[in-house]
Amino acid sequence: MTPQPLRSWALEFARRWNAGTHTVFLVHGNIHDIFAVPGGYEPLKGFFMRRLLPGRAWMLFYDIGDGLSFGSPEMQKRFYEWLDVFDTVEGTTYSSTGIPRSFTLLAPLLRRFFLATGDDPKMPRGVTLVIDFPEKIIPAAEESGASVDERMALVTLLKWAASPELRRQDVGILLVAESAGELHSDLLQNPHVAQMRIDLPDLDDRTAYLANEPDAKESDLPLDQLAQRTAGLSLLRIHHLLAEAVKNGRRVTNDHVSAAKKRLIEEYCQGLVRFKDPKPAVSLDRVATHTAAKAKLRDIARLFREGKNDVIERGILVPGRVGVGKSFLIDCFASECGLPVLELGEFRSKWVGDTERQQARILMTIRALGPVVVVVDEADAVFGNRSGDGDAGVSTRVFAAFAAHLGDSSLRGREVWVAMTSRPDLLAIDMKRQGRFGLALPLFPAQGADDVVTLFTVIAGVKKIALSAEVVAFVREKLGDRALTGSDVEAVVTRAKESAVLAGRDNDVQLGDLTGAVDSFIDPLDPQLLRMQEAAAILSCSDSRFLPEKYRNLDRAELAAEFERMKRTR
Repeated sequence: MTPQPLRSWALEFARRWNAGTHTVFLVHGNIHDIFAVPGGYEPLKGFFMRRLLPGRAWMLFYDIGDGLSFGSPEMQKRFYEWLDVFDTVEGTTYSSTGIPRSFTLLAPLLRRFFLATGDDPKMPRGVTLVIDFPEKIIPAAEESGASVDERMALVTLLKWAASPELRRQDVGILLVAESAGELHSDLLQNPHVAQMRIDLPDLDDRTAYLANEPDAKESDLPLDQLAQRTAGLSLLRIHHLLAEAVKNGRRVTNDHVSAAKKRLIEEYCQGLVRFKDPKPAVSLDRVATHTAAKAKLRDIARLFREGKNDVIERGILVPGRVGVGKSFLIDCFASECGLPVLELGEFRSKWVGDTERQQARILMTIRALGPVVVVVDEADAVFGNRSGDGDAGVSTRVFAAFAAHLGDSSLRGREVWVAMTSRPDLLAIDMKRQGRFGLALPLFPAQGADDVVTLFTVIAGVKKIALSAEVVAFVREKLGDRALTGSDVEAVVTRAKESAVLAGRDNDVQLGDLTGAVDSFIDPLDPQLLRMQEAAAILSCSDSRFLPEKYRNLDRAELAAEFERMKRTR
């Protein structure tokens, strides 16, 4: 196998390395994958040695678990020969007692070694030190909470990064971390540190891998389809997907790819996302009322099907009071688009650095998975804001990462983010600007008797209940003036059906059943709170055509003042 030319992050790394202007490089992202090298695929360590930096005189590896290790036995032998001389001159005993495992104790020794490779003509030049798990050495933390060793390690790396001597000696230090957000901000913001992000493999990477993967020959899918269907997976996980079928004597079928991909993505994101495929029998026709919102979503679905990606919205804000049907509407929209849906769960963690790492995994997966609909419920809580008081800046970093991702216009048409919330006023203003969630489609309860009848008819149809003309007339006359939501109507219809089933009539819901359900129904929700949520939805709307007729000519300043009064009384 002949490796493909360097691309993406590897090409950027090679260019910046060859420029000779940096000593410290931070490589983060999909670091646990396998990468193309002469003759096959290897982990990142092998990729550095055999593909990116072949022929280096010294390849050293360090992590706090194993301490210092070497790229080859010959390198280790030469290092200990130098160490014998160092011990003789300095009066130390490292060659006999062992090299320090602690980074703060090892760093001065390494610096002397770096300089010796340039000053001593007998020593070969060109040292590369790869530090794994640097977040364990210099974790993201407030200055007051950092230990002395962490501060010393941070200062050491910053001094190495700025050292012209190390650049002249052809020394390179590579920090390899899954999430850059887990590292100290002083390092990330330092101009002497070059940063490269390894994304999940794109279509070309997956195609090249599958062309050289023997297990791919056992697939029922053609190579190009298999490469497309595995979007969002690393090459290592694609290998797992294929081997799981082939090594168990089965073919790689379409169903196996779908099920395994869903499981592997959820596994990789630690169960913090829920991945579901579109349902072929579901469309926006199943949504009762919300006429304006459905029309706009149908337009977007059509643009997706026709490949008009440059005009598709980057994000859609769907505000509305609780129970109004936000989630169901978006499920139907995704199915009409024919796109998979990825729902974000609560990914914040109490452990230091865990939140940023989990967020980085989720965003990297979404970037590689597209086209996809990303659904965020309770968006005001998930996205956070710029004020990170009391959480060591976690909320601020989470917000910044989401804002940067959503503001990336190159992803337009590959991802549609849908933010659902009953309190859009709590969503940071940065998120509601054009180019992020600039399109707001507010949803409202039934706006008259026709809407109420439609809700009852559609929901009864889903539950396989035929409503008689007598029942429909009762709904129009007695319930037509109520601001009912889909959840309200579903509760009433379910109670009415329960009454019919207990009477031995199964799906034959009669007027008495519905009357009893309506008379006993009590909405436990606070009317003042629902009014406040409805006002928030009106104020967040981005186009008057998406508002019911009675709200289009409201005085927005007056409504905003009323909304503020309601907030103060809560």
